[in-house]
Amino acid sequence: MNFGYIKLDKPKKGIFNNILYKLRYFFNLPYKDRYIKENYYIPNTTDKSKKRLLKLLNINNIDYILTENNLDINYKTLDGTHIVKYMLPELVKYCFTLIHPKVEEIFVCTNVFNNENVTIIKDLTYCVKVVNIVSNNNRYLSLEKELENKGIYITVNNNKRKSLKKSNIVINLDFNDLKNYSINRSMIIIDVSNRLKIDKGFDGIYVKGIKLGTDKVMRVFSEYENFKKSELIEAEILKIEKYNDIRKYIEMNKFEIKQVIGERLIALEEFKRVEKAIS
Repeated sequence: MNFGYIKLDKPKKGIFNNILYKLRYFFNLPYKDRYIKENYYIPNTTDKSKKRLLKLLNINNIDYILTENNLDINYKTLDGTHIVKYMLPELVKYCFTLIHPKVEEIFVCTNVFNNENVTIIKDLTYCVKVVNIVSNNNRYLSLEKELENKGIYITVNNNKRKSLKKSNIVINLDFNDLKNYSINRSMIIIDVSNRLKIDKGFDGIYVKGIKLGTDKVMRVFSEYENFKKSELIEAEILKIEKYNDIRKYIEMNKFEIKQVIGERLIALEEFKRVEKAIS
């Protein structure tokens, strides 16, 4: 992913720099930093400047922007959805501390069998007592036997009437919907795919994004001190790309989940309501 860090331009020392600043301001000319290629400067917040900035971002194939002091730029921004799959162990623990289920058990919905999904499942077995895989892909049955030989236990099932009926926490990796399954309508759904269709009768919690924080002083915080820390963290994670490397980076920096997001920020009271429903 390519990221653009948008700053409001300011006058700089020197006659030449000051003249250049005034010209850019007068003619509404945003520009890309010569030395730090991710940085973009906008001279003011007029519609002309914003329009030219958008064109510049598109030319440079910028996927997402981060803005200084919440600058209002109509371009794709980070929303916490892309990092959910990398923070699943922490997110599951976060949910457990809020709803206190009788059994620390999760259900993972996936039909795609690949190295990343297998690694995610293995990571979850280290933080949860019971991991249930809901899948029609028979390769997961082979994985169940393979892990059992290593002393790691998961269950694989695709009974549409029973497999999700008593679930409290469901992680969706790649299902598009759950319409053929009998589900606990008060459960927590963590949607990694960000495309799961939710039935109107669902009364639980739908999580599709997170905001992170850390007590560690990171270099990027000082470089972009007027930016949202949660977005800076998210961008740093996504720059790494490979799952295993990202997990090492997360553990090293001890990132914490500060907020969870559905269609909006999810209040802690919502978890208390779900806890009562499942108890």
